[in-house]
Amino acid sequence: MRLLMLHVALRLALSMPFAAAAADLGIMPVAVQLDPQHDRATVQVVNHGATPMILQAEAIAWQRHDGVDHDAPTTDLIVNPPVFTVQPGRTQIVRLGLRRASGEALKESTYRLVLREVPSPQDGETQAIHGNVRILVALRVPVYVAPAVVSRDERWQLRRQANGDVMAQVSNAGNVHLKIGRLRLHEGVAAQEPAAEAAVGAVLFPGEARSVRLKPQAPLGSGPLTLEVMTDRGPQYVALSLASD
Repeated sequence: MRLLMLHVALRLALSMPFAAAAADLGIMPVAVQLDPQHDRATVQVVNHGATPMILQAEAIAWQRHDGVDHDAPTTDLIVNPPVFTVQPGRTQIVRLGLRRASGEALKESTYRLVLREVPSPQDGETQAIHGNVRILVALRVPVYVAPAVVSRDERWQLRRQANGDVMAQVSNAGNVHLKIGRLRLHEGVAAQEPAAEAAVGAVLFPGEARSVRLKPQAPLGSGPLTLEVMTDRGPQYVALSLASD
């Protein structure tokens, strides 16, 4: 499982007429992967701030309909502890367990571990004395539960637009998610300098499709192209030809 550290600092805009207190929280990893052979995981929550933080942890189902995310209650995951306090500079371990058998599912199930900060009595006293506004932390960690048999099938196309832009189109025909961080388009094989690139930051569920517009700095030739796709499984290099609309 890939381990990363995510620092969360929440601040109000400078235009607000009062002060805002910021929370500094670390999460590791930033996504959890479960499967029939690995039905348990842990998440480390680190308090990088100067005051204790009370957090509530719960699991919710992560669903998507017509491209819109929806949250729903679930009993598929066990979260322990459900409420805890993290002292400054300390780490709390949150344990996740799969309550149901995932081997019977034909495609990936998706959830979120939600961590919400619970206001303490001291927060109200601080606001009254100093006029500060306490911004409560709310974090969501994706939890992916893979089926017994995983099928990855991403289908890419490149289409040249009339203005010279290139539309990169992908459909996820597999049964697990595809997370795309960034696209880089290279002429020929992957070179040091891409002809075009774009940040994506999208998660495609099975059956979903996405189009990303790329803007080459110079007109592209008629030769083969390589699309470099940065995913949560590392970079992928896809050899493609360019079609015209």
